[in-house]
Amino acid sequence: MYVKQAIYEGYGLHPDELLTLGAYQAFQYRDILYTIIHLNQVEEDELNELYQMSQFLMSQGDRYISTFMPNLEGNMITESDDLKFMICRSIAAPRNEKFVIGSELAEFHQRGRMFPYEVEHSKRLGQWKSLWEKRLDQMEEFWYGRLRALPNQEVEKKFLESFPYYLGLAENAIQYLVDTEIDDLPRAVDSATICHHRFGQTTWGSQYIYKLPVDWVFDHPSRDLAEYIREQYLSSYELNPHQLHYFLSEYERINPLSSFSWRLLYARLLFPVHYFEVVEGYYSVQSEEQKQGYYKQLEAVLDHSSHYERFLKQFYQSVGISTSRYHIPEVGWLSSGV
Repeated sequence: MYVKQAIYEGYGLHPDELLTLGAYQAFQYRDILYTIIHLNQVEEDELNELYQMSQFLMSQGDRYISTFMPNLEGNMITESDDLKFMICRSIAAPRNEKFVIGSELAEFHQRGRMFPYEVEHSKRLGQWKSLWEKRLDQMEEFWYGRLRALPNQEVEKKFLESFPYYLGLAENAIQYLVDTEIDDLPRAVDSATICHHRFGQTTWGSQYIYKLPVDWVFDHPSRDLAEYIREQYLSSYELNPHQLHYFLSEYERINPLSSFSWRLLYARLLFPVHYFEVVEGYYSVQSEEQKQGYYKQLEAVLDHSSHYERFLKQFYQSVGISTSRYHIPEVGWLSSGV
């Protein structure tokens, strides 16, 4: 009720009911969908960049873009007591079978590649190595701390036992990335574009289609392809070859991938971000129910570690890429084992 009151006071809108759309709350009035974005320590410079991106993509004809809505005082951010939020609005376009996510993503990347302004705060291109190393260092330091504490909880034991393996996998990913940047040359298709933190099946909504600027970063397009494929795999710890082929062929019909793209995509799949996020999630929440949820996720990740190795080993073959033709190196221990 308090959120509704804050919306009324800040925007003059009176939502009848709040809907749940993925990670967000929203409401609909006539044919407009209003998505409520709660903000925590968000950098205003980054918001300004994301606003520019949304305006640009709209000008390029993307009708699914959610744009920042100013409040009654003309500000993008609204603060009311302990609430700090903003509202994005878009046309309430129902999602149906005509919406093909592979080709839609390719067109999104094509438009984003033409973004004419300098990007500083949302940029991730060329930063994967430093960001991954920083994350690894923090996790390793935390692991040593828990190791010295001699914990007896089952989840702690699982983390302590499994971390060295995932550390090794992450180091492989970093090395694969470094080798790619040394050995291969980026093509025009490898230029930076507007991407997403974590692109998945419902990032653009499930009931309605909406593309939220707060989900975006400026990066290499393989980021979105890799995270979409990772999510598809992790949803059942299998990958439907037909669905994967369809997604990638629809994407490549508009944006053919270079060997550099394929190698970056693979480096990203090698980096076990799903493991790190589950561990970080477990240790960052307070509620026992949430902890149990993360514990079950961790168990699933560990139970399927050999499946993930097999998925990585067979990846190029499963997407129909000849590693010899593209001069793409394979990861030695994956190729010889599993």
